[in-house]
Amino acid sequence: MKPTNKSGLLVDENKNPDDASLYRLDLNYIGADYQGFQSQPNGKTVQDHLEKALGVFCRHPVRITAASRTDTGVHAEHQVVTFRSKSGLDPARVVKGLNALLPISIRVMSALPVENSFHPIFNCTGKVYRYRIWRSHGESSFATPMTWKLVGDLDVDAMRGASRSLVGRHDFTSFCATDSSAKSKIRNLREIKIVERGPVLEFWFLGDGFLKQMVRNLVGALVAIGRKKITPEQLSGILAAKDRSKAPETAPAEGLCLIFIFYGNDLDLSTLLEQSTKRYNHYL
Repeated sequence: MKPTNKSGLLVDENKNPDDASLYRLDLNYIGADYQGFQSQPNGKTVQDHLEKALGVFCRHPVRITAASRTDTGVHAEHQVVTFRSKSGLDPARVVKGLNALLPISIRVMSALPVENSFHPIFNCTGKVYRYRIWRSHGESSFATPMTWKLVGDLDVDAMRGASRSLVGRHDFTSFCATDSSAKSKIRNLREIKIVERGPVLEFWFLGDGFLKQMVRNLVGALVAIGRKKITPEQLSGILAAKDRSKAPETAPAEGLCLIFIFYGNDLDLSTLLEQSTKRYNHYL
């Protein structure tokens, strides 16, 4: 196991020798093939593959620091990591070289040198997650591996109304995995949008930060409202209870994707939704 900090996120063990520079990678991956992001003894994680490729390319062992840790089966359209290596690496060659070494389900989008003061965790100002549900009996080879197939009636208006009680700064213990190592369960959830796109129902979450399985647990609770298993009033009580056992079941991992990590560029969900519509409508 690679070392983690008290929040369970990856720690950069590399020293800062005089001849080493700090580099940032922006990447994406399909999580279905991996047992999460963080390194595991079996080597079947995104971190393990990325560090192996970096070691080959840089010709020395490399440890990375990542902005976020995703669980088994969870995808990422945008993940940010840093690593240290000799000065003067050509960013274009880094991208080309790593993509030649990595599995096709992990792709590097960009590489660039950054100031030593940059930290992918502590400089992060916000994250966006999206959860997708597929609601049709017919299926799409593009969407099925990245959605929760849930055919049946859902009261979407009730779900939208109930989601408003979750927005703001709250103690989200009721929606956090019981094995989380986070010292504080208080998080600021800035926006939630629920969007219908044909057979796809999307849940978009913008927050300063998220707890382990928090988004999947929130989706599970909102779906329980849509199925009329619990009421919106009960959701408020579950949030106030600060007890995971009081909340509905967790939504499956395959529908979840880390969409964007902010570093001062404070976009809103409406802007991201517009960009997503342009990029992905042809898949649906």
